[in-house]
Amino acid sequence: MTNVDSFASEPRSTENVIHTKVGVLKEERLQTTDKDKINHASKHVDCHGFLAYILQTSGTTGAPKIVRVPHQCIVPNIQHLMSIFDVSSDDVIFMASPLTFDPSIIEIFLALCSGATLLIVPTVIKMMPKRLTKVLFSHHKVSIMQATPTLIKSFGSKILTSVVLSTNSSLRVLALGGEAFPSLHVLKGWREKGNKTQIFNLYGITEVSCWATYYKIPEETLHCTGRHEGHVPLGVPLSGTILNVMDDSGQVIQEGEGQVFIGGKERICFLNEEITVSPGTMRATGDWVIVKGGQMYYLGRKDNQIKRHGKRVNLESIQLVAESLKQVEACVMTKCDQDKLILFVVPRGLPEQQNTSSIDFCRGILSDLGKLVSSHAIPDDVVQIGSIPFTAHGKIDQRALIRIYHEKTKSLNSDHMLTKKELWEGIHRLWKVVLHLPEDHADASDHCMFLYSGGDSLKALRLVEEIETLVKQRIFGLIEVILNSPVLDIYNYISNAIFCEIEKKEKLGDKSNRRTTPKKMKDKSAGFYSKQITQWKSITINDSIATISRGSQITKLHVNLNSDNSADKLGIQEDNVLTDGDSNGEEKKGLNFLNLPENMNENISLTEEKMPLKNNWLELFGNQIVNPLHGDEKFIPDNLSSYRGTISFKVRWKSDTAKCVDASPLLVISGNNGTDVTVYIGSHSHRLQAIDIFSGEIKWERILGDRIESSACLSRCGNFIIVGCYDGYIYVLRRVDGETYWTFYTQNSVKSSPIVDPDLGLVFIGSHDQHVYALDILDKVCAWKLHCGRGAVFSTPYLNKSPRLLYVATLGESLIAVNPDSGSTVWKRSCGKPLFSSPQCTSRSVYIGCVDGSLHCFSHNGDQLWQFSTGGPIFSSPCIYHFSATKQKIIFGSYDSFVYCLNEDGDLVWKFETSKQVYAVPFLYPNSDFNGRTLVAVMSTDGSLWILVAATGELITSYSLPGEVFSSPVIWENKLIVGCRNNYVYCVEMSTLEEKSPR
Repeated sequence: MTNVDSFASEPRSTENVIHTKVGVLKEERLQTTDKDKINHASKHVDCHGFLAYILQTSGTTGAPKIVRVPHQCIVPNIQHLMSIFDVSSDDVIFMASPLTFDPSIIEIFLALCSGATLLIVPTVIKMMPKRLTKVLFSHHKVSIMQATPTLIKSFGSKILTSVVLSTNSSLRVLALGGEAFPSLHVLKGWREKGNKTQIFNLYGITEVSCWATYYKIPEETLHCTGRHEGHVPLGVPLSGTILNVMDDSGQVIQEGEGQVFIGGKERICFLNEEITVSPGTMRATGDWVIVKGGQMYYLGRKDNQIKRHGKRVNLESIQLVAESLKQVEACVMTKCDQDKLILFVVPRGLPEQQNTSSIDFCRGILSDLGKLVSSHAIPDDVVQIGSIPFTAHGKIDQRALIRIYHEKTKSLNSDHMLTKKELWEGIHRLWKVVLHLPEDHADASDHCMFLYSGGDSLKALRLVEEIETLVKQRIFGLIEVILNSPVLDIYNYISNAIFCEIEKKEKLGDKSNRRTTPKKMKDKSAGFYSKQITQWKSITINDSIATISRGSQITKLHVNLNSDNSADKLGIQEDNVLTDGDSNGEEKKGLNFLNLPENMNENISLTEEKMPLKNNWLELFGNQIVNPLHGDEKFIPDNLSSYRGTISFKVRWKSDTAKCVDASPLLVISGNNGTDVTVYIGSHSHRLQAIDIFSGEIKWERILGDRIESSACLSRCGNFIIVGCYDGYIYVLRRVDGETYWTFYTQNSVKSSPIVDPDLGLVFIGSHDQHVYALDILDKVCAWKLHCGRGAVFSTPYLNKSPRLLYVATLGESLIAVNPDSGSTVWKRSCGKPLFSSPQCTSRSVYIGCVDGSLHCFSHNGDQLWQFSTGGPIFSSPCIYHFSATKQKIIFGSYDSFVYCLNEDGDLVWKFETSKQVYAVPFLYPNSDFNGRTLVAVMSTDGSLWILVAATGELITSYSLPGEVFSSPVIWENKLIVGCRNNYVYCVEMSTLEEKSPR
């Protein structure tokens, strides 16, 4: 058996040795009988006795591995490449790779087998591009170079075109491998006109040492004048090598995307502790390719195929686009701090720049990329560097790049403090950069809104990061301010945070006249409030009232205070048997639209209980089959109906509010058999409307002091509607006519939605002044307030029955458990990013969505039980689906466009991909029985409605509204109510095929 030493001792005759060895291997294969072939699969290749060399992988694409390479694995590589490159004794081969990198074996034995000269250069010279150029091309006239693209890029475009790939270059063969091959556009930029160098793309993995495929760039491609930016094929397999491309299910594919697997009968190496390997073993590469037209095109490492803001991002593809920019010499896209995409750029033909010009250069890169790639693919930051650092193997040094980024961040934090003028100018400059506006574009006016200027949530997140970089500190709650406030308010918010000053604008109108004189807060215990029951005699309700709000929150109130024992009669009788005071003690069943389901949230005490509304329209389905939809859905005008399988959709009515409707509706059902149903909903136009659900007629309309994004709630007594407003007030309005009963002023905008304590009647609500309030609307006082630390309270609090805790989420990243009776903090946990989602509870856990893309689950003691990660920020609040008496599921949406369903242990049950991001809270059909299945309604931000089976995620049908939707839907009987950003509130009626309305 010939070993490595024999190759080294006789370089001139080694070619014959290799040929002899390969010939023996071929003869052995030819002599194999059919019986041997049958038994071959059960045999194993033993590593003892014929190893050529042993090395360790670098770990750049995974954990380092020990690789033992047999002779028969590497010999075909050397022999085939020697033929492809047409190596002769006249060639000078540059040993670009260190001995720890397996391409060095190819370089060594290409020279030894052909009699060519092998040029070995000290490592320190390799790190000096100008010195290296002289050594390779002035002194030694290198003709064959096998190197990584990073090593070649280190020369710079000027040296590449003038020396390395010049017209008279000595370099006959340039073989690039070990990293993603440059785009043809970049490659052509390296070559001087008339250059004759043959350029090859080599691909392989150390685990099947060394190379697996090759592709020679055609001369006509290199010399054509058109613009080429596409990927270069991987080419064809080298001798003895087999490549398969498999999809996620493990099936070999001929077209489409998949992972590359490499092997071959003799192309086998032994990894780590392996002693034997089955013949025909195919090694997974972790590299993703697309197969089309019989060619494989490299897409990138599987671990570089990441989900970002709900969309798949290929880091190599973004890098190729960036390399095509005229001002870019070379660049690297990398992940930093887990969730940041950083583009490192070497400028083309620019000297080392000063700090200011460097910033402008990086902004220009981001602006140009914004025109070429989707918003989700734009890097979080661009860092200008002098050259790309590379490892001893000639590959990109990712650790060095991350150190450079951290050093840059650290240096920014040590700079001088901004003045207010610099802050104001900086905000306007970043506003233009993020919105891709020209530098000479006029500055935004003081009242200009980000969303109305072409911004969206992803751009807002980027603007937050840019501003925090500018001011060198975190600013809690800034994302929400940017999304909902004009430029001047954004400046004031940031100024207050970094200069520790309070700059208040004079309020417009008669707000000061409306402001309620502060009253001394009273210390009221539960016992005190129980005495207040007698006061409710004057607030008489003679019938049952039910409310429905977002997230399937359905509540029934039954208050009968006309009898002498009114205090004793406050309550709900067991088993849904209601007592009518005028029925001589006879029992009668509750209203037929108020039947308690098994699958709705239970949080019942005293005079309030969570109840469903019976959906009679679903009963019409019987055993009919609803077919899933395919194709794009279009908005159907009011007088038309749209069929989806056996379901028809029709807009029953729509109400114009004059501006966007982001608030979610509150439905209040009263009267016998639900004869009186009213929708209460606010708008950006300051209007709060009370709309009859049957006719769409506006019963009353109030114009409040500012925009309304808060969703209303009903007081415990049933007489008042409570809603928050951007003007900082919480309004308590009479349900029947909208007249003001009381207002309470906080110190900032109120976007949180109120909830009512069913035991004490207190109203809990958060404010952007960083407080949560408990209001006693009967006595018109604040019972208590709690400062929640840094960060506004945007979402709706949640009152859990047992243990009795009020959960509050903040934009300061905290979930807080509060004693609802005293207002004291029980525990507080940080989730790492702002919380726009509202908390929801089961008997054992509390769930909250986070901007970091995770759904967090805590016990009621504050212990984190699990965390489930999605591909985008979570603004949607979780909806609890009671699958059985003891099992619950959690359904929620994410900005990655998916709807997720988890069990209580955090395991994924199903997920469904919608057409756009999901902001709204899903809504479970109350008491639905569609072939024994509960349904769930989901809205995506593009206005699409998706009806799914709650248990499986199966699509039943879909429908589209003509505008964006951030409001959450609410359903009663066959009517779905939702707000839309085209200024309308919609009532969409659903019916079976037999109920088709005429066109």
